[in-house]
Amino acid sequence: MMGKSARILAASTLCLSAVTSAFATGVYAPYVDVTAWPTPQFDVIGVQNGIQQFTMAFVVAAGSNQCAPSWGGVQNIGGGASSDLLTSLSTSLANYRSKGGEVAISFGGENGTPLMQACSSASALQSAYQTVIDSYSVTHIDFDIEGAAQEDTAAITRNFQAVHASQAAATAKGSTLHVTLTLPVMPTGLTQDGINILNSAITNNVTFDAINVMAMDYGSASIEMGTAATQAASSLYSQLDTAFKSAGQTKTDAQLWQMVGVTPMIGMNDVQGETFTLADAQSLLNIARSDGFGMLSNWSIGRDQSCPNNGAYTASNCSGITQTPYAYATVFEQLNGHWGTGVTTDVSYSGSSSGGSSNSSGNNSSGSASSGSSSSSSSGSSSSGSTASSGSSSTGTSGSTTAPVSGAAWSAAQIYTAGVTVTYQGSTYKAQWWTQGDVPGQAAVWKQIAGATPTWSAAMAYTGGSCVMYANVKYCAKWWTQGDVPSSGGVWVQSN
Repeated sequence: MMGKSARILAASTLCLSAVTSAFATGVYAPYVDVTAWPTPQFDVIGVQNGIQQFTMAFVVAAGSNQCAPSWGGVQNIGGGASSDLLTSLSTSLANYRSKGGEVAISFGGENGTPLMQACSSASALQSAYQTVIDSYSVTHIDFDIEGAAQEDTAAITRNFQAVHASQAAATAKGSTLHVTLTLPVMPTGLTQDGINILNSAITNNVTFDAINVMAMDYGSASIEMGTAATQAASSLYSQLDTAFKSAGQTKTDAQLWQMVGVTPMIGMNDVQGETFTLADAQSLLNIARSDGFGMLSNWSIGRDQSCPNNGAYTASNCSGITQTPYAYATVFEQLNGHWGTGVTTDVSYSGSSSGGSSNSSGNNSSGSASSGSSSSSSSGSSSSGSTASSGSSSTGTSGSTTAPVSGAAWSAAQIYTAGVTVTYQGSTYKAQWWTQGDVPGQAAVWKQIAGATPTWSAAMAYTGGSCVMYANVKYCAKWWTQGDVPSSGGVWVQSN
């Protein structure tokens, strides 16, 4: 294995003043999509597999961009809200904590409206955050900032003003509110948007434990994903080193690596040809342990299993490779730091009879599609995952109660959750969030992943790398866009 100095790549210079705090040594905290259907019993998954903590995803604005927190935009949190989903999550969390586990809660994600954009003031935003913190008694929170939200400087400033206030409130109560920032990355390091976000966090005196980079969906089918992930980590290290030295705060090698977090999308990524293999996972673990990374995660725990019949495709509830259930977790959990008192593996644990939705026995949670989560978006900026909105009965939504099957023909009556694929008029589409009745190719909820290049629509939102036909010419988007006419240039470039 080559030395650390040989692996550190040249990276962008950051000019900032930094405030950080110690992070639990070497933690593995995989994302769990709590709005997947049926609701994942993460206590069962965690105890049966010895996973010490999870990152619960994602909290976004409720309803029509209200300044109120919700799971995936479909289930309000706090304010007297009650549902099967909330009961299931609370039961799983209580059970998991009783077994020594702990959780972080992630705000943001690819889909839905981030609270920082829905709330008009820092004080209102802090109140929304505090509702979630108090509802689940958490001391670890994460901010997954991606897509158009990355460029909303006013909202980002408001966000970190609110986070600083929340941290001050926790300190006043004799507690510590730990914060991680989950940001887009390329093998060469943080994107410019990520650097701007980091600068804003520093400027607003936010104490952050780690920068968790989204090592996924780079946009190149020829890239070697394990190498790209380790290069991204080394690039981040160099950026942090430069940043602290520029601010007159020289950090030791160990302190800098402790601030590095990496989250790959396990198995097949959204970009065709990009696959993060189990061998890649082992290589990343080896580097994380030798260099002393602060954390590893992955999108997502629900994908940590083979697809039915070992199918090779990208889906919300399986990896697209041949593997045993939770094979990636088995590798990554060797980074065994813990926020709680510590989970002891118990393969016979099946949870409480009142826990979970539709699967209190935990059978599905230990390897079936029920614990699935959504996949992420493109360009290395979709992290840690796309926000998935649940279609379960717990939210009172009507429609088919049969779990959707990826790859089946689209049906107007079926409820689809984020990441599920359908076929329609000869093309394959993937749901970006919860949907029912929205026609593929005519609604932004559906992202085309195979078939003929779609015709541009002013009503559709396109992520970086998406291609369309306009006036018989093919154009591809450089970044997120909606309503921009392809022939006008800017975000769109012609493609052969």
